[in-house]
Amino acid sequence: MKAAMIRNWGNIEIEDIKKPQIKEGEALIKVVYAGVCGSDLNVFLGNHPTAILPIVLGHEFSGILEEIKTDLPVDIKPGDKVVAQPLYSCGTCDACLESRDNVCNDLKLSGIHYNGCYAEYLVVPAHKVFKLPDNFDMKLAALTEPLAVAVHDVRRSQLKIGDSVLVLGGGPIGILIALVARLSGAREVVISEVNDYRIKFIEALGLNVINPTSEDFDKSIEALSDNKGFDVVYEVTGNQSALMSMTKLCKVGGTVVLTGMPKEPIPINILEGVMKEHKFVGVRIHSLINFKGAVDLLKKGTINKELNALITNEFSLDEIKDVMEFCFEDDQHFKVIIKI
Repeated sequence: MKAAMIRNWGNIEIEDIKKPQIKEGEALIKVVYAGVCGSDLNVFLGNHPTAILPIVLGHEFSGILEEIKTDLPVDIKPGDKVVAQPLYSCGTCDACLESRDNVCNDLKLSGIHYNGCYAEYLVVPAHKVFKLPDNFDMKLAALTEPLAVAVHDVRRSQLKIGDSVLVLGGGPIGILIALVARLSGAREVVISEVNDYRIKFIEALGLNVINPTSEDFDKSIEALSDNKGFDVVYEVTGNQSALMSMTKLCKVGGTVVLTGMPKEPIPINILEGVMKEHKFVGVRIHSLINFKGAVDLLKKGTINKELNALITNEFSLDEIKDVMEFCFEDDQHFKVIIKI
């Protein structure tokens, strides 16, 4: 099969490799579309702390079920349109037994620890495959995984109806968190973003956005949060300025959700978090139940118009080198999709 393989960091090539064979408890998916994530770019550069070589990149995808081997009762069959949670978990550690398979002691991630979806075929755990309607848009379905991140983050925050929300960072995940938070009953959802292209895009989605470098930022924050700070602050950037400001922007007794992944340890204002008795919530990828939540949300179609708008560019698998170059050099795009 054709696959985008990394054998040396910073270099990716289309190769013909052996089509994978599945064993009991696994499913083989013929990939139709794959999405590009910031973590894919970090793996490509060799900046991911646990990624291995050689590796086929990618973890966001939609496809057609080719084959499945399982004794579990499932409602899918070869030929069905499907998506799948792109990770292996042991099922027996404390985290898995508590339905937190995303922090399994033996977690293995697609495109990082085993071959990913930038290929014609992908192997996934059989019980993590979800069927889509026959008429479902497969390009849109490729956004299931990042949407699952947002569903997971909002659910972990225990957002309540009527809460105010601030999202620090207006990239794809930040926007998805804002959309899910608004859908979950937040009375006010605001995104903080500095990039002019992203600001205009976010405004076009009907979301409030403010530039943290603007002179009236503090006044805007006060007005939008009733001069109290926000009930829930999602830090999505992983950069120092946002991490240093998140406790200031969160209200007394509020919740700070740590979504961004700093490249190195960064100081944060713990004293302010202590004095305001903040609840700090760490999040990682998504649990299986929250991946299912994303699938259900897509099937319902409530925010599919906004999700479609996030897909700004499409390439073919043969253009994988162009994909990497584009993602690094262009700052006026959101989700890049690869047609396999």
